[in-house]
Amino acid sequence: MNPPDRKRQTFVSKNTLRLACLVAAPILVACSGATAPDGSAPAPTTTTAAAPASAAAPPPSASAVAPSASAVAPEPAASASAAASASAAAPEAPPPEATPLPAVKVKNIGMHIGGGPNDDANKAPFNRSVEPHFDELRRCFAKVDDLKKGGDFGVDLLVDGKGGKAQVSHPRTALKGEGFVPCVVGVFEAIEFLKPKGGKKTMVSYSIRFTP
Repeated sequence: MNPPDRKRQTFVSKNTLRLACLVAAPILVACSGATAPDGSAPAPTTTTAAAPASAAAPPPSASAVAPSASAVAPEPAASASAAASASAAAPEAPPPEATPLPAVKVKNIGMHIGGGPNDDANKAPFNRSVEPHFDELRRCFAKVDDLKKGGDFGVDLLVDGKGGKAQVSHPRTALKGEGFVPCVVGVFEAIEFLKPKGGKKTMVSYSIRFTP
């Protein structure tokens, strides 16, 4: 080979080697972290770039992303306890005041036991049955037209030999007022009478007096 050809071949080989080094240098630098032959930082390449973190990392599970149902929905027990606390904190309404009793006195002024005897021992079961209800009879007096005027009221009571509620009949009074007579009769009908002393069905005429 002629010297000029050898020089040309050597020049081509060196240029080829240099070109190869220039091509391979970025790849080697990216892998080793070394600098380029000219001292500059290695140029980024798309072929050796790491995959995005979002592509490498596994997708989060549905349980990690979505909040649990227990964390979102309130527990019934918690809401019930809150409602109970609120109701406990609310002040209770005061009870309605009872209507005051009329300023009137009630007492028994007469009793007649049909067929007798009419002694105190035979009258006692009927007096003890009616007297606890005098306040109820006083409330009825509030229905009369003139609260300053007193009067009497009489009824007939048929009481069974075993006691209990009586059959009330023949109400009689001079007192006037809408609903007064039915009120008094209703009180007598609700009384649970004691057993008559003789243990037999007894008719009793019972009278009371209202005194303002």
